[in-house]
Amino acid sequence: MKVLHALTSNKLSGAENVVADICMMFENEYEMVYCSPDGQIRKDLQDRGVNFIPLRKLNVFELIKVVKKFNPDIIHAHDVKATLISTVVSGKIPVISHLHGNSKDMTRITIKSILYFLSSLKVKKIIGVSESCIEEYVLNKFIKNKAIVLKNIIYEKRLNALFDKDINNYDFDFIFLGRLSYAKNPERVAKVASKVLKCCPNAKFGVIGEGELKDEMIKVFKSEGVIDRVTFTGKLPYPYKALKSSKCLLMCSRYEGLPIAALEAMALGVPVVSTPVDGLKEIIINGENGFLSDLDHELVDYVIEILSDKNRYSYMTDACKRFFKENNKEKLYKNALLELYNSTLEQKYNY
Repeated sequence: MKVLHALTSNKLSGAENVVADICMMFENEYEMVYCSPDGQIRKDLQDRGVNFIPLRKLNVFELIKVVKKFNPDIIHAHDVKATLISTVVSGKIPVISHLHGNSKDMTRITIKSILYFLSSLKVKKIIGVSESCIEEYVLNKFIKNKAIVLKNIIYEKRLNALFDKDINNYDFDFIFLGRLSYAKNPERVAKVASKVLKCCPNAKFGVIGEGELKDEMIKVFKSEGVIDRVTFTGKLPYPYKALKSSKCLLMCSRYEGLPIAALEAMALGVPVVSTPVDGLKEIIINGENGFLSDLDHELVDYVIEILSDKNRYSYMTDACKRFFKENNKEKLYKNALLELYNSTLEQKYNY
């Protein structure tokens, strides 16, 4: 079986980690190829041992060349743009669409949601990483018969292989990990973190990631007078050591899928304090492995509780590891994907 994974981004983030994990899972069993625009992703995939076909840009003309040369049995397209382009070039090759997030422009009639509907007519199967990805899609009644929910997992072999590649040391008390973009609401993260820092004068906060809203975060930290205790690391290719060094992961997302950063935090025993959105509501048990609230003052209080109460932190870090061990079913995830691939091919040949 030859599977071509098509993506639009040239940088490693949540969805890209999921795809890389899938490729690693099927190593030496099936021919999995990661195909996206060239960039930093090349080095990240090399470190993971994942086969990569670089593009100048993911568009119809570029992908046609790849499909002709690689001749995949299945095209596994990740998110909306990749799905649209893949269905245009696929011919008789079946396409699986994988939705990694629940963006607001998919919950109402927009150009994006309409284009996805049109492309979904040719898609054989649709994967959502959380219930909300499917249920809140404005035209979901037209795709339900071909959609399944397959929640993200963490491929532990990847964590173990890459953890020690970071030779730096960190002393953050709490961190944000993710892209500094609208979906992640970094300005709100900065406001909540600033209040925590004011209440905990010895605490340090780390911002791990990059994006267009970095300056907005800096403005908040400066106006609150806490910028001297905030470190912007930029994007770390291996953020696991920095994550494990902290006592809490703070998230204030407007929407999500099932964020890899939160799953990685739990794997490393780091409680998550977050807004109650999408897949986070499915994995965070309030007071156990993290806290959920849509009120800033409660988010502040929860972070302070974890930082200041050693017994609470110890209890929650154990709960995180226990939750991860009980729910991170790599074998079940892999089998579900394999069944999906096989059933997709059966449809092709029966047709």
